Amino acid sequence: MSVLQAPKAPSDHLRRDSARILPRLRLIIEFRPWLEHTKLTKRTSSAFALLWETFALGAPLATLLNLLGSPPPRDLNPDTAADLRLPHREKYFTNFIQRVQLLELQQKIPFGEVLRVQDLFGGTNSGFAKVLKTVERVLGALQDSYPGLFVLPNDAAHQRTAIVRELLDTERSHIATLRMTGDSAELLSEGGDPMNPCLECLIVNRAMLKQYHDHVLNLLEDVTGTPGAENWEQIFAFEDTSRKKAVGAYRSICANYLELADVLQRYLDDSEPLLASHAQMLLNNVSFLLSRTFTYASLLEELLSFTSPTESSTYNSLCTTVFHLQEASENLNEMGHLLRTVRSARIFKGRAFKWRADIDPSELGNLLLDDVLAIDTASSGQRYAVFLLEMMLLCCIDSEGATDRGPQQDNEDPYPYPVRAWDLGPALRQMTPLNLVHAIPTTRLRLLRLSYSDTFELEYLDENNRTNTLGLLTTCSEQHDQWRAALEMFVPSVFVGPSSSLDADGQDILSEDEDAGGRRRSHARSWSLVARKGPCSESSSLLRQDACYTSDQESLLSPNLLPRFFGGGSQDVSPLAINTTFPRNHLGLPDALAGFSGPPTPPPEIEPYVDANPTLLLDLTGQIRREGSYPQAHGGFADVWKGVWDCQPDRWVAIKVLRSRLDDRQMETKMRKRLARELGVWKRLDHKHVLKLLGTVSDFGPYESMVCPWLEQGSVSKYMERRGDILSMTDRLQMLCEVADGLHYLHENSIVHGDLTGSNILIDDEGKVKLCDFGLSSIVVELCGTSSLTSGIGGAVRWADASLYTLSTDDDAKTDTKATAAITTRSDIYSFGSVTLEILSGRIPYHYLRDIQVVIEVHKGNKPRRPAQSFVTDPQWDFIQRCWAADPDTRPDCTEVVRAMQSLHRASLEFRRHTY
Repeated sequence: MSVLQAPKAPSDHLRRDSARILPRLRLIIEFRPWLEHTKLTKRTSSAFALLWETFALGAPLATLLNLLGSPPPRDLNPDTAADLRLPHREKYFTNFIQRVQLLELQQKIPFGEVLRVQDLFGGTNSGFAKVLKTVERVLGALQDSYPGLFVLPNDAAHQRTAIVRELLDTERSHIATLRMTGDSAELLSEGGDPMNPCLECLIVNRAMLKQYHDHVLNLLEDVTGTPGAENWEQIFAFEDTSRKKAVGAYRSICANYLELADVLQRYLDDSEPLLASHAQMLLNNVSFLLSRTFTYASLLEELLSFTSPTESSTYNSLCTTVFHLQEASENLNEMGHLLRTVRSARIFKGRAFKWRADIDPSELGNLLLDDVLAIDTASSGQRYAVFLLEMMLLCCIDSEGATDRGPQQDNEDPYPYPVRAWDLGPALRQMTPLNLVHAIPTTRLRLLRLSYSDTFELEYLDENNRTNTLGLLTTCSEQHDQWRAALEMFVPSVFVGPSSSLDADGQDILSEDEDAGGRRRSHARSWSLVARKGPCSESSSLLRQDACYTSDQESLLSPNLLPRFFGGGSQDVSPLAINTTFPRNHLGLPDALAGFSGPPTPPPEIEPYVDANPTLLLDLTGQIRREGSYPQAHGGFADVWKGVWDCQPDRWVAIKVLRSRLDDRQMETKMRKRLARELGVWKRLDHKHVLKLLGTVSDFGPYESMVCPWLEQGSVSKYMERRGDILSMTDRLQMLCEVADGLHYLHENSIVHGDLTGSNILIDDEGKVKLCDFGLSSIVVELCGTSSLTSGIGGAVRWADASLYTLSTDDDAKTDTKATAAITTRSDIYSFGSVTLEILSGRIPYHYLRDIQVVIEVHKGNKPRRPAQSFVTDPQWDFIQRCWAADPDTRPDCTEVVRAMQSLHRASLEFRRHTY
């Protein structure tokens, strides 16, 4: 019998290998749910710990072999995947070893390490290193034989460019801040006799830091135009002397930071205005400088999620760079925590007033976070000074029952969050006496309940093992996020949302999500809160509005779901398996993997051409030859192939292939009729700004596939990425006039587009606009049911009218985002306003927010920010606001939209004529 034990002191080499393998596994959507489950239940962010905990479940590794075409044996009962006791984990890992050996004999995997069960469970570095090397061999074989293995968001190239540009821009800003910091320190030190040691430390280290960051900036400027080919280890010079000096300089500044803050505070209190202004500048900038390594690590880790190992020759370099930067960040964080803890012990000693004699803060471990938080009770205005230490959570009030100052007062700038490890937070900066009200051992914390606004509640056991609740309010999202991250390390369970996500039996609700690229995945109860949505969102995400996850290992995985992962479920083919070298139906993936996705588009209120004759469609079956072995693009619910029409061999065509099929024969028949009717509607449309349907083919997928002209320029979003720098305001308004014209034609024919985004507006060879993918989401509803409609809001959440959706709870206490009204032509007007913002500014709505944050902002009712006036003028912004009106009836109709765009276009032409 093995012992379930992870290596206690993983070597640098082992941690570096883990950091190289983990990002690859995250890009495989069949494996990603396991990682999400482990991260949520184990509360770990370390690549090594995350991989060990995931592999130690036993079953996840089988997912990779399934993709290689090695099905599990029939005698392996898939129901046991839900049993996380050691014998069952060993059973799955033993099977993994046997299947690897068979694949080696079949020459599908190169020969390598001979694995034993104790290599995974025995707690040795050498054993787990062999497991990682075996997984790496499996990934190498998959990468060679499985095109499309790694799934990226559709706008990955755009996101990569934006991240590298942000890295370059912030590096320039950092160097400028270094220069200002050094100048201010030298000015303050002039006349000092002797020079203050803290200022001297800053001046000396500034020179070393500038030398290093100049090197980084120069190399970043050299590689900006060659995405995917950056040698990140060379850019950050990990083996260079300048890098080692820079790390030492940051550690030195961090070690002296609190003393420097005291010196600068004295300048603020006692000096003349000029010196005080320079002291304030230093106070603002030094903590910002120390956080640069964290910014590097964050940006490059984000870059990994938009980089494919098959397309980047320096992918391993990027992984190694992220590992080194995270190590440096953690070391700096650890030093900051230690120094702040030492300082806090002195502060506690001086301010403790009413205090328990048995509680000594200096013996409670590092101080992780201190803050001032409002008490979530009817007593408004009362606040706690809250201190989170490794062993205890302390809540205090002053002698008058309320702290004198909160983190944000009227006429005062908000406190900068997140609070850095080396800085004092709001509670430590106060001078009021501390009266201890709550002293809660972190081991007695049981549940963290979060809302999406500003409240969190902690459930804990008191000394008599009774459950108590402590409710606290935060003042901003950054503060809320920091407290959430800190508390999640201690609580066994975290509950997110306004109401329970448990079903009638007390089990967590099964969540079905979809990743960019169109491959769906279902994950077991208690799995991820976040899921990426399809191409129309340009890497949008959908946040489940309510979810609960727990670390109770006996109920982590659903025995009803997991058999599908290991050969006992539906035989639907995964999207990317169509016409690949081997079918993926052997994976036994959940039904939802083959499902459709896309922005929600219910049937229009008035459906024209109900009796459309399907024979009007030109049947091109057998006349279209596909180009290449794989689709050119993957949409939310379809793949797009490039092909040649035999009757016109010089004409390229696009074939849109719907991916799913239904097991219900009656529903299958209904679907084919509905699809024929919708295609009949499309066939009759004839407008210069609406994409033409040339015909259909039946030999590309389970349903009739649509054949359209191939437009090499692609979508408006991609077109602007290539030519945005040379498109004038007039050119952009001309495009919008054409979009409005095409949309007006659809509305005149009682057709609701339902999915108007930059991805569904194409550009032909003459630079003219063509609308596509209108009305097809209603077919998705027929295929996948209402759940597909309600979950589809995530696909186009940056463009869609969120007022159509609300949080609702059914009788079984299941809470989700649901449609509350049918999408109409007025919904298209809202989306047109978002498209107007995208085309005028050149950036997608909410470009400054990550996908998960966009969903929260939309549900709060916060619209995208206005760009600079040079991109969007006052009249243009006023028009966008009209399109976004909360009351749909007050929005302009499409006729007004056409007139308004023509008027704005004429105004631009007039301005251009008089200006140039």
